[in-house]
Amino acid sequence: MPADIFKVIARFENAEGRPFTGSAYKVTLLDQDRLLDDKLGSTTLSKDGTAEFLFSTADILSIDSIGERKPDLYFVISENGNEVFRSEIFPEVDFDVTNPVTSRQDNVTREFGPFRVIGQIDPWI
Repeated sequence: MPADIFKVIARFENAEGRPFTGSAYKVTLLDQDRLLDDKLGSTTLSKDGTAEFLFSTADILSIDSIGERKPDLYFVISENGNEVFRSEIFPEVDFDVTNPVTSRQDNVTREFGPFRVIGQIDPWI
């Protein structure tokens, strides 16, 4: 039976490869959809540059993604409401993969990164 709760862990680094941290930064996990992207959660960065999210299948369902089980995930980091980083989109992330030997679900936790956060995005672009 497929799980209904999923965990995503993302790791971020600065330009020198050290953990990207700071209390002013907020990381948001989103699911790209045709009309309106679903916000799956927001959190701050830990001291080791990671952000962790828990979400359910209900969080990825919307009017433009009825029955969706494989979200198209991406991450946005903002500072004081201004976007400073946006990851690539990871299409159709499959959380329903089962181990062929045990028949147990293997991918209820998925890890992404490390993402290199170089600097702020120019708001005039």
